[in-house]
Formats: sequence, structure tokens, C-alpha cells
Amino acid sequence: MKTWTKHEDPTNKYGATFTLGDRNVLLPPGAVISVTRGELFNIPRLMINGLLNQFIMKAMTKNEDLLYAELTGQMQGGVGQTTTVWKDGKRMNKFRTKGFHNFTRRFFSWVFYSGKVQSYFLTWELEGQLPPAEEITTHVKTYGRHFDGGKMVKKADPKKSKALED
Repeated sequence: MKTWTKHEDPTNKYGATFTLGDRNVLLPPGAVISVTRGELFNIPRLMINGLLNQFIMKAMTKNEDLLYAELTGQMQGGVGQTTTVWKDGKRMNKFRTKGFHNFTRRFFSWVFYSGKVQSYFLTWELEGQLPPAEEITTHVKTYGRHFDGGKMVKKADPKKSKALED
């Protein structure tokens, strides 16, 4: 069974990254990367998101279709970002729409879709190597679906998102 590794941020005692698997995994053809990012979470939302993530993280350790996962959080700015890399989109969608992940997505959607929260979502195909985390963040904010307090202000642009592969 795969295990999560915690990487504390030496410059920020309120931030950390958790990884599952090898970030340097060679991505096979058809692999997809899925990113969910939330900004401006208040403390209660951060706590609920963190608690729910614990259950989802446990399910990820048992999923053979998941190639790599990275969860990053920072108390300052109320930021949370989940990056997952899957063998293909069908397998990622199966995980997303089944079990505890589906439950949390449906019944705790207010964590991402209300208040002052800025939410970004994007899934795209990617081959070769996984880009640096900063590049992934820029990519999801540029090309992903963007919600401002629960109102969609921008649709995802998956065609342009292929630019990351160039």
C-alpha cells in the first residue's frame, strides 16, 4: 500500500505539502492531471476541507489507477490545492464520482462554492514529466473553471490548456 509523505514548508510554519507516489513518474499516453484549488478559505472551511481530505487521502492509497497525488495547504490566504495524476480520464472520473469523494463533493460543495472563496478546477491530458507545482498552479488559474463565491466567472479552456505540454 502507498503511503503519504509530509513535506513541511521551512519558510512558513503554517504550510505543508503531502505527496503520494513519485513526483518524477513518467506519464504514459492518456494520463490526465486533475487540479482543484481553493483560495480565501476561512478557518472553519479550512478545517472541514482538511478533515474531509483525510478520508479521501486514505482512499487514494488503495487506488491502483492513481499515479501521483499532491495536496498543498496554507493557513495564510486560506489556500488548498489538490493535484492528482491518473492513468486515464475514465479512471479518474470513476474515483471522483464514487464513494466518499462523491459524497463530499455533493454534500460539502458549499466549502468551495460560497463566501469569498475563489475556486479553480481543471483536468487535462499530459505526457512526459509532471511540471513544477508553481507551473501547475498558474495553469489551473489561467485555463481552469473559475468560481468567485460560487458564481462561475470563467469556463475551463481545455484546448488552450494543452499549452503546458509544449
